[in-house]
Amino acid sequence: MSKWKIRFYLLALFLAGMVTGGILTAQIGRHIMQKIMQPEAMAAHWQHDLEKRLNLSAEQSQKIAPIIIENMKTFGSVLSDQMRLALSNCNARIELELTPEQKIKFAAIEKEQEQFVQSRFNNEPKNP
Repeated sequence: MSKWKIRFYLLALFLAGMVTGGILTAQIGRHIMQKIMQPEAMAAHWQHDLEKRLNLSAEQSQKIAPIIIENMKTFGSVLSDQMRLALSNCNARIELELTPEQKIKFAAIEKEQEQFVQSRFNNEPKNP
């Protein structure tokens, strides 16, 4: 086999590995982030961390748990509102650069963005 064929096959193998690794990383990363961003999971992690680092008694832990859960729900709402505001500002600036035909298509994209925010944070639709 010639050196060029060997180099070609090695390059093809390397590129296939890069593509596969990239796809797997994206899929696994998305799954992990969805799991981490759940308020219940965040609250449980935070409470466990506080229990461990502060050596909380069972009574203290019981009293702290509702506080953490309540604030994690608030966190999701605040994050959702901030994301909506950032998207709204970004979209308004983008829209200034679009043609009338593109603006129609862009309106559909904005609806998709709103649905994404709703699905991630389980909030009611809001008008930014």
